[in-house]
Amino acid sequence: MKNLLFFFSVSTLLLAYSCTSDISSATVTYTQATAIYGDLNEQRNIPLKADAREIQDPGKVYVSEELLLIGEEGEGIHIYDNTNPENPAVLSFMNIPNNKEFFVKDNFIYAESLYDMLKIDISDKTNPRIVSRVENAFVQELTNDRGEILLGFDFEVVTEEVEEGTDIWREIYSNGDGVAFRDYQMRIIPKSNVPASFAGSSNDAIGSINRIAHAKDHVYVISNHYLTTFSDDNNLTLISSQKEGWDVMETIYPQGDELFVGSQASVRVFDIEDPSTPNYKTRFNHVRSCDPVLPDGDVAYVTLRSNNTDCPGDINGLIVLDITQTRIQELQTIVMESPFGLTKIGDLLYVGEGNNGLKIFDASNQDGTLSMISEDSGVQAYDVIPHPTRTDVILIAGPDGFSQYRVNEDNQSLDLLSVILI
Repeated sequence: MKNLLFFFSVSTLLLAYSCTSDISSATVTYTQATAIYGDLNEQRNIPLKADAREIQDPGKVYVSEELLLIGEEGEGIHIYDNTNPENPAVLSFMNIPNNKEFFVKDNFIYAESLYDMLKIDISDKTNPRIVSRVENAFVQELTNDRGEILLGFDFEVVTEEVEEGTDIWREIYSNGDGVAFRDYQMRIIPKSNVPASFAGSSNDAIGSINRIAHAKDHVYVISNHYLTTFSDDNNLTLISSQKEGWDVMETIYPQGDELFVGSQASVRVFDIEDPSTPNYKTRFNHVRSCDPVLPDGDVAYVTLRSNNTDCPGDINGLIVLDITQTRIQELQTIVMESPFGLTKIGDLLYVGEGNNGLKIFDASNQDGTLSMISEDSGVQAYDVIPHPTRTDVILIAGPDGFSQYRVNEDNQSLDLLSVILI
């Protein structure tokens, strides 16, 4: 434990790359992470309900006829009255320290808070309350020699020349204590590579970029290399946290007795016929990239996005998979520009391409393949989801906010109805 604590007590090397000028030195660019310590009990005892505040860094979004929930990265969730969707009224804020992901099922929010998993009752939207907290659900508390608990890290990109034999040199070329930091990172949910996305909506629509899923009275959470399972019988109960190989898992989506997990190198399928013991079933390997996956009956749609920073590789595309067989088969690959989230409404598949617009595909072909209907480069879309009650309206999360669009009868154009948030 002393080595681990020492590692977290100093600035830590996370990433290094370089060209060496000679055998004994190298110019490197790397990310320094400086540990932040504090009182976790104080953090856990912060009152849930707080006064409304300005949104600074929006993340996940949930939409219903009555509520609009907007995540604030690392801070909590903003609550809006959405009975008038053209003019949502701010109600309050929920303090959830270090929160990045949440999921909504019926009148409950399931949210991670660094080490813990929370279940929050929102049946009274003016008075949300925590009804269950599983402490240390993802990893045991890490402390320094003063008993302070690790609460996170500050990051700084540094470029410098290092000499052979220095601490940084040893870290780059022999890994050093970096293993400890990576183990911590594998268990704690990281910030999403998608700036803004939908957790879901009240008509049971599910976002394609979630790290939390609810199925068969169980909650499933992915955090890089780990799949954590909770039973949900009034209170949350931790069942297991299992490591699932080396590949970074990014999205999770349930369908029937299966969980579809998108990772940077594959689509993985887990059997949850027994929901308390998810078992690996099969996989489809693809080039390394960021990978949301959306199962839909006999097929699954997979977007592959690469930007050479957060998302590795150099491929951008949309793949259609036949998932009826034990061995998943590729049906079609479509070249894209920068695909993010996606949703299927009726026979239409919507794929957000970030700053490159929105594409609409006809998904009614008997063989499962897609044909593009239209694209709108004027709509910037990270994620798309159906409106909770109107079949002719879609919700789009983009770099400038959350908007509602009417889909015209020809399915080839969109009309802006309102901006929910900018």
